[in-house]
Amino acid sequence: MTGGSLVDAARSSSDPGTTPPSGRRTAGLLRRLVAPERLYLGALGLTGLAAVLSVGLPAAERGELSANMVSATLGAAVGGLSLDTFLISRPAGWVVSRGRAYVVAVIGVSVVLSGLAAALLTVAAGVGSHLVGVGSAVGLTVFNTVSSVALRQRSFRLVYAMRAASGAILVGGYAALYVAGQLDGGRWSLVWLAVQWLGAAAVCGLMLWRVRRAGAAPAPTATGSDYRADLLAVGNLHLGIFAQMMTLRFNQILVARFAGAGPLGVYALAVAALEFAQAGAVVRAQRILADRDGGTGPDPTRAVVRAALPIAVAAVVGLAVLGLLAPEYRHAWILGLVLLPGSLATAAGKSWSALLLKRRGERATTVVAVVTSAVAIPAYLGIIPWAGVVGAAVASSLAYAVHAFASRASLRRAQPPNPGTV
Repeated sequence: MTGGSLVDAARSSSDPGTTPPSGRRTAGLLRRLVAPERLYLGALGLTGLAAVLSVGLPAAERGELSANMVSATLGAAVGGLSLDTFLISRPAGWVVSRGRAYVVAVIGVSVVLSGLAAALLTVAAGVGSHLVGVGSAVGLTVFNTVSSVALRQRSFRLVYAMRAASGAILVGGYAALYVAGQLDGGRWSLVWLAVQWLGAAAVCGLMLWRVRRAGAAPAPTATGSDYRADLLAVGNLHLGIFAQMMTLRFNQILVARFAGAGPLGVYALAVAALEFAQAGAVVRAQRILADRDGGTGPDPTRAVVRAALPIAVAAVVGLAVLGLLAPEYRHAWILGLVLLPGSLATAAGKSWSALLLKRRGERATTVVAVVTSAVAIPAYLGIIPWAGVVGAAVASSLAYAVHAFASRASLRRAQPPNPGTV
């Protein structure tokens, strides 16, 4: 339809081969509803709803569930070699040049290491199940790593839709257990384990389907020096992410060890609630990493933090309401309030860290993460044994602020990137 002609408008409305304006508006509305950011927020919201449902558990039982989760997630981060971030940040054509067998072999090694790391963390926490910790770590590693290959192909909607579907299944499973009166943290942990494996199977099925559609792959073209460069890049990147994840999650292992399952259940609830505020930053960081020119645009961090603030405040209010309904969790809002500045710092730090990786490479982000962990780990070890969950919240916010400040300071020293080398 051109020129606003009434004749053309009538033709458009009667011609079955032409989409009328109302149809285009509907299609546009549907596209906005399933935008990647909305799907990710939906997935995070469903995960949060699952966390809310878990408040139906006694605090000690929820602590067992939380201990299994943190052992699995930290195990996947430690043993997964940060392959998800490594793969999504590779230049175009990297997978083809290395060959499918090489990529599958690397993923296999990371799966074994993730299970081993989760087993050791379960022992360190003194709370939780080896079956759930190890099994979930393996499922998470498979899902995160294979999803990164899909994200490289810009399948943001599909990957985030899978996350949302997994969250919906988790909510349904928790609700069924609650209605049946099964308030055992071990059984709820088994449901969480099953959801991790369902997500891993779904994303693997997606990639197998795409591989079959693509047909036979060309022969790898990488040389020995390329493979050595990969190992060096993985080492540099993983050292930084390992340090970062220890900053984010190791405090919960120490809370489980020194404060017990009950306080861990309350503290982990506050942490999960405040992580809602970081959803936009995660999506923005993934877009920066996936875009070949992602490091050349304006810094989006201020907008990310502005978007995160009301979500973080709402999370604290929600914790206060939950505390009125479930007295065992009445102190969760205080922990959330202490964690709020750190949550905003984390949102900023994720964006700055992604820009830093694109502009200065893995070594710069590694230095920032190691400096942060050098502050965080001693603070956790010194404060948590005697100050418990409040000390964990204070030390965490301090560590997150150090990470954001160091990322920003390092980014300011970055030279403008060369578009031909990004």
